[in-house]
Amino acid sequence: MPTIYYAYYTPISDSISAISSQEHNLGHTLLLQGLQDLFQLSFSPEELEQALKTDANGKPYLPDHPEICFNITHCDQLAACVFHDRPIGIDAEFPGYYPDVLVDRALSESEKDFLQSHNADLPENREWFYRLWTLKEAYVKKYGIGVDTDLTDFSFTFSNVQGTLSVSCSDPAILCYQTNLNHGHILSVCYEGPEPSVKLVSCSQQHVPPR
Repeated sequence: MPTIYYAYYTPISDSISAISSQEHNLGHTLLLQGLQDLFQLSFSPEELEQALKTDANGKPYLPDHPEICFNITHCDQLAACVFHDRPIGIDAEFPGYYPDVLVDRALSESEKDFLQSHNADLPENREWFYRLWTLKEAYVKKYGIGVDTDLTDFSFTFSNVQGTLSVSCSDPAILCYQTNLNHGHILSVCYEGPEPSVKLVSCSQQHVPPR
């Protein structure tokens, strides 16, 4: 079963570099916690930095533990790390303004039609774009493919089953998970089954200083 650890942080500075450092450190803190909880692996922060490698597209992995698949995302005072026994991708965003050019570049025709039918250009409906966008990002991160990937080659479809919103992917190998977190972030995961459920673990990390 995929397991997601997530936490919010309070910025200690308005500096972009300081915020980036906090996000990085919180992501690694969640990675350390998950490795300990789920796999009984203990690293110091320095040992983790040395153990982590990145592939040609920048996806981090642990070469000494190929059985452990994980992925990290962070944005707007949130960080999250997901674990699975197969390749997995995660993304989170806080809904806000988005340019039309991003819609044209990222969404398939059916997804554009979906946005139009939900009046997603209105501020109160912008979350629909970010629901799709985070799924696209999670899909790309799951496969570890590059930024030049044509995001319109695959698409997502929402359905409402007995009052519960569910999402499916045009790639039949992919299962999707999506949730709204407490502070308004949309978090999405793309992974391979067969487990249809995902465990969500909220962690307390209010203040994470840069190392």
